Amino acid sequence: MSNLEQMYVDNNYFRFQHFDSKQGKRLAAVAYLSVIVNQQTLNKQFVRKINEDILAQENPTAESILVSLRSLGIVTEIDEMGMVADMISDAGIVIFIEGLTVCYGIGIPGYETRAVDQPSSEINVRGPREGFTEDLKVNMGLVYRRMKTTKLKSKIFVLGRESQTKVMVVYLDDQVDASVLREVEERIESVKLNIVVDSAQIEEWIQDSPYSPFPQIMNTERPDRVVTALNLGKVIIFTDGSPNALIAPSTFTDFLHPSEDLYEKFYFANFLRLLRMLTLLISLCGPSLYIALTTFHLEMIPTPLMLTFLSTKAGIPFPTFLEALIMEVAFEILREASIRLPRTVGQSVSIVGALIIGEAAVQSGIISRPMVIVVAMTGIASFTIPSFNTAITLRLLRFPLIFIAAWTGVLGLALGMFAIVLHLCSLRSFGKLYLPTFNSHRWKDVTEHYLLLPIKHRRQSKNDTSYASMEGQVREHEDH
Repeated sequence: MSNLEQMYVDNNYFRFQHFDSKQGKRLAAVAYLSVIVNQQTLNKQFVRKINEDILAQENPTAESILVSLRSLGIVTEIDEMGMVADMISDAGIVIFIEGLTVCYGIGIPGYETRAVDQPSSEINVRGPREGFTEDLKVNMGLVYRRMKTTKLKSKIFVLGRESQTKVMVVYLDDQVDASVLREVEERIESVKLNIVVDSAQIEEWIQDSPYSPFPQIMNTERPDRVVTALNLGKVIIFTDGSPNALIAPSTFTDFLHPSEDLYEKFYFANFLRLLRMLTLLISLCGPSLYIALTTFHLEMIPTPLMLTFLSTKAGIPFPTFLEALIMEVAFEILREASIRLPRTVGQSVSIVGALIIGEAAVQSGIISRPMVIVVAMTGIASFTIPSFNTAITLRLLRFPLIFIAAWTGVLGLALGMFAIVLHLCSLRSFGKLYLPTFNSHRWKDVTEHYLLLPIKHRRQSKNDTSYASMEGQVREHEDH
């Protein structure tokens, strides 16, 4: 106890609760941090129960105290001071008993947790409304509620030298790829951070290409999406204190399809998927294509439309490239301001501010009307991308494409897009292709990355029997 007091010196929340016999002899003591332990449970159950058992005996022994303790819950035997500090810091109590060279720990967390609510970043019109919280046990309970099978396995890692954050790897034993699971575990064990606060830190550390702007590990707050990914043989990474679960491996198309697609009619879901592909291109190269056409390739624009562009351009003191740059920067500033402001004020700032600034710029003769329309359509198109990380990447790549189009026209824009596609083809996510490519022997498997098949023809799991014959043909072809 003296050593423990030295470890927690100048800590106002560290407490000792003593247990004495009828003769006043000290028999045991409980050490805990009052700020994270449920003190009501501690006093009403543990302290009262042990005191009653001690006072009921004439000569209480260490063995009798231990029997009383074990009747209250799952007891962990601890024989090192470092493990004592870990138990206390992990919302537990540690009981020292006179005459024993070991102590015993029981977890009774009492810190406040957020209630299960709808995730704010992944809002669906149809489907479950529950989202993950910052509590690891609550999140695992949401998964077990939807997947009642003994094949659901989990492994716990402790990361962060100071934070000692619990990280849990979850997978289905009969569906997971053993090589992927092994790679995930090895990369998690290689994480060397002093403090782990959120899953984003782990995501950046373990991804294949940390210098790529594209996200390579999906993060989600939706339990239904996690259960679907588990059924497809993927590995889930939970971080205690973070509501975002990581899904590995992930493909580029995973970031374009929300979980809501699975709850709609397949033809409507496919229409929306194709629409998102179109808005992805608009968000990425809309302004740069407009700059290239109006600066270098006026002959490619129909004559009536070209005359309209030229008439609106008359009197504008800036070149088209500078117009686009000004409007894009202004739009990004408004978007960032709307996120940081309170929700009730932020929406009005983003919408009204864009309208007022755009109209004022046109009236003052600084920006042409077609440029305002192009930038507005580009910004709206970026909001259709379900993944926030992917939308940020498209916004980031839009600026170098604008510079390239202003210097070299459509040819430079085509080369820039070709370089982006080549980069996507070179990426891997835990050894798997990041951009799914079509194969004549596995066309159905790859098609599901882009289009949603009817539910009767949809793959139900990674080891679906309907795919067995096709995979056998693939293996036979590879052997040849």
